[in-house]
Amino acid sequence: MSANNLLILIVIGFVIGGFFATRIFLRMPAKRFFIGIPAIIIGLIIGSLLSLPFQKLPGDFAIWVPLGISITCVFISLYLFYVKTEGIEKFFTEIFKLIKIPKLEDPAKEKNKIIILDTSAIIDGRFLDVVRTGFLSGKLILFKFVLEELQNIADSSESLRREKGKRGLEVLDKLKKERGAKLEVSSENPEEISEVDAKLVRMAKLKGAMILTTDYNLNKVAKIQGVRVLNINELSEAIKPIMIPGETMNLKIVQSGKDKTQGVGYLTDGTMIVVEKGGTSIGKELEVIITRILQTPAGKMYFSKINSLENSGKNRKG
Repeated sequence: MSANNLLILIVIGFVIGGFFATRIFLRMPAKRFFIGIPAIIIGLIIGSLLSLPFQKLPGDFAIWVPLGISITCVFISLYLFYVKTEGIEKFFTEIFKLIKIPKLEDPAKEKNKIIILDTSAIIDGRFLDVVRTGFLSGKLILFKFVLEELQNIADSSESLRREKGKRGLEVLDKLKKERGAKLEVSSENPEEISEVDAKLVRMAKLKGAMILTTDYNLNKVAKIQGVRVLNINELSEAIKPIMIPGETMNLKIVQSGKDKTQGVGYLTDGTMIVVEKGGTSIGKELEVIITRILQTPAGKMYFSKINSLENSGKNRKG
């Protein structure tokens, strides 16, 4: 191949490559763009090696046949790289960690994150307050199969279940009217899967989305499969006020504990406080002193004792 022919081949390759780079690569997230670079290089190397025997063809065949082989190899290389994107991304992520290059992220990812609504979160309704505060940003997706499940709950013959379903529908109606909330109703449905939870996990994996739920089992299953979960119960537990032993507070005793000598009161967020020797003070508001904290699967439980000096002083004044 003459020098002129080689130059023509290089120019044509750059023109075609530039066209496709503009049309395809510049629209890709940063991570995929950088995965495409080694794919192109590998494709060009393989194409060059395969086209060597054809450079001795007569006339223009010496240009067009090698060029066609190189372009074909590049496209095959790109296809194989993107078909195996997940594994390749993990490979490059580990490489970046070794050489201390920060993980590549799409700068618009935070703004464009997708949150899939589960029936339990809709019925709970607390997520609406979180949306209003601005802490829950991104596009909220409600699948029609979730809406159908919610409607079935609202039509239930059981009064409690029916009320929960109606509350969920009311929450969705308020969410649609909420400023700043981006709610999208989607008809996508993996019909080969029968269970709603499994459908949600599948759609979350396909869309790279998170699931908003209060369902403990869905939370565990989704995390096992690598799907990020936003659990409202975990959020509620995280923002509860933390009390320490020795701290005092006023508490209304509303019921007796497992031990009849104990009284039980609750904070506004539902946290249980057990009061020693408070079983005889049901219905009264007393000042108590926190004595110890017990962490349970359902959250924190506080134990306390009556502040006898303070309460006796109040009783003398009364």
